[in-house]
Amino acid sequence: MDKKNLVINLNPDFQHELIELPWDQPLNEWNNNQADFLDVRKGISKHTVRFVRTKSFSIAIKQTNPISAYFENESLIKLLKIGIHALRPVGYVFYKKNLFMRDSDPDNVLAFLITLLEEKSIPHSILFGWDFTDNNRKLIYEASAELIANLHYNNIHWGDASLSNILVKFIKLKEENGKVSTELKAFLADAETLNFLKKISDIQKQDDLNKFISSIEEANKILTGKKDSEKIEEDKKFFLKSYSDQLSLLTKTEQFEQLTGLTVKKHFYKISDQYSLDSITKQIEEHKWYLSEKAGKEVDMQTAARDWITNIYEPIISEFNSLKLFDLFPKTNSLKLYVDIMAHKYYLSLEQRKDVGISYAIRSYCEKHSNKEQSSITRIVDNLIKRLAKIFPQRYNL
Repeated sequence: MDKKNLVINLNPDFQHELIELPWDQPLNEWNNNQADFLDVRKGISKHTVRFVRTKSFSIAIKQTNPISAYFENESLIKLLKIGIHALRPVGYVFYKKNLFMRDSDPDNVLAFLITLLEEKSIPHSILFGWDFTDNNRKLIYEASAELIANLHYNNIHWGDASLSNILVKFIKLKEENGKVSTELKAFLADAETLNFLKKISDIQKQDDLNKFISSIEEANKILTGKKDSEKIEEDKKFFLKSYSDQLSLLTKTEQFEQLTGLTVKKHFYKISDQYSLDSITKQIEEHKWYLSEKAGKEVDMQTAARDWITNIYEPIISEFNSLKLFDLFPKTNSLKLYVDIMAHKYYLSLEQRKDVGISYAIRSYCEKHSNKEQSSITRIVDNLIKRLAKIFPQRYNL
């Protein structure tokens, strides 16, 4: 291989281990003497894709054309900067004889896009080939809906939205109470057709949704060998609702941050639905009333939000953690538990036609929803209420 015919744009951390690969040959002609190939399960692809292991890392190599390789590499970089799950680009390599000659053939060029191989990621086609339960299948749709909603929220038109163009990966997340949970996330694996816009149109959003729904139909018919129209319709409705819910949550999060001046990711571990934000907004509005009464003048919403976070919410969550209240509810997080308790208080107050108070609501909620022994519940709740008395102002009905 004559290296003067190479155009190389690779991350410097990887270049020295990749430069000797046979870039002057089509990818499907590479042999085991030239590269250490990985036996990786791969999904349906319109391009030749092969997986290679070097001394320090593993990569996926896709043969494409120079323009696509350049723009896809740039698009993946942009996605990661935004915080959208996508393949991590290593760069691209072009090989062309007489590259700078006027009479060179512009079509006679080999182009390769290189990305890091995502560990423990699985093509959707493999999962669908297994005897997958309805619940697990819907986890894929839910993760895909989250990915597409994030693209649209950031004014990105995918253009080729499909199950074939994602990888799914189980990732571990450390929660604020120290526990580790596992979630399924969808990674965008083909950014060739992405279009970053100033404002995405409803037509472009619908185009992505229609294409993804078509891929759901194909996955059910081809990969599972089933033609259950009722089941397919159920899957499509589930995906569309998940997409709508996620897009609403992103919009509601932006509105909440503008209203309160709080950054959601900084102050709350994870918000999975917009109703949690509605509840938090209501708590802040009540705290705003309390502060205004105390000051004898109107306190603005952002001042109230900062005071509520510092003097109410964070101290409460600290007590939740120190008393291990999560042992009573192992499948929740601090924000959801707080919101659920406050919602329980609201409905109890409606039933009894009076403000039942926070202590009563906590005790009632724990006794109703925890499967722990009564003695454990009583001990934890009694200690919690004693400590909360030092946090809540006197005008709060503890």
